[in-house]
Amino acid sequence: MSVPANLYAGLNDIVDVLEEFPVESSRYLTLLHEIDAKCVHSTPQLNKEIDRFISKSNVSNASQNLANINQLFQELMPSLEEKMHVSSIMLESLQHLTSRLELDYEIAIKNQEIPSKLRVGVDNHPAMHLHYELMSKIDAKNHHAQGANNGGNGNGSRSSQALKSESRREAMVANKKPLPIQDTPLMATTPDEDFKDDPNTKKRANIALPPRNVGPPDKKRKRRANVSTVAIPSTSPPVSSVDPGNPKINEFGEPLYCYCNQVAYGEMVGCDGASCELEWFHLPCIHLDHLPKGKWYCDDCKRKKS
Repeated sequence: MSVPANLYAGLNDIVDVLEEFPVESSRYLTLLHEIDAKCVHSTPQLNKEIDRFISKSNVSNASQNLANINQLFQELMPSLEEKMHVSSIMLESLQHLTSRLELDYEIAIKNQEIPSKLRVGVDNHPAMHLHYELMSKIDAKNHHAQGANNGGNGNGSRSSQALKSESRREAMVANKKPLPIQDTPLMATTPDEDFKDDPNTKKRANIALPPRNVGPPDKKRKRRANVSTVAIPSTSPPVSSVDPGNPKINEFGEPLYCYCNQVAYGEMVGCDGASCELEWFHLPCIHLDHLPKGKWYCDDCKRKKS
């Protein structure tokens, strides 16, 4: 059975327009090349006369050079005007084809000539699956946090932010193979007395950090956060581990850190300043390849100390 010719009117005309684009362009470009061929001798001669006039090597011939330049301009002017005319016609033709292409696309969408799976993609794409799974986790844990807040514990808002952050990080590491880690996570504690006395350090002392090879026990250990390689436990972290003094959060309720105003990811270093506003910094943002040894202060805290 034959298919009617106007069954896909929009798509058929789109194909016709795409075939006309190179034909129209080639036609006008050929005309422009023919016009350039007329000036193949006059243009180099004009450039030479201009260079002689600018060099001022022979002042007595300056008037003669100007006369030659004027004569060459008169010879080239018709060709230049013709090129401008052809270029304007070429522009109008291509604009007309572009308008036809846009109109045909609207017709194809209106007549549903393009299936939705080809236009917007399939529903079971991994990116969409992770997105909806993430949103469902956030909604479920948000309702749970609101119920806990209504119970009168007064910490519902902070727990909600922590749960949202945890859910997004679980989705980030869902498709990545985690590195083998020890059964007992290394806690962000250090035997150094100066590191213990820092109130900014005590505020984050309960955050579980990934184990790593460290040097001798008497060396200072630098705080770090590695989101991309460590599987975060599904249980909610204690409320005390969430920093209540950081007012910057994104639309998902996650706290923002660093100069880039982004969430925590990769390797991060904590500022040892007592009143640091940003607190945590991504290593690439501070132009570091490795975690610094000993205490480290951000630029703002360095200016405050000085």
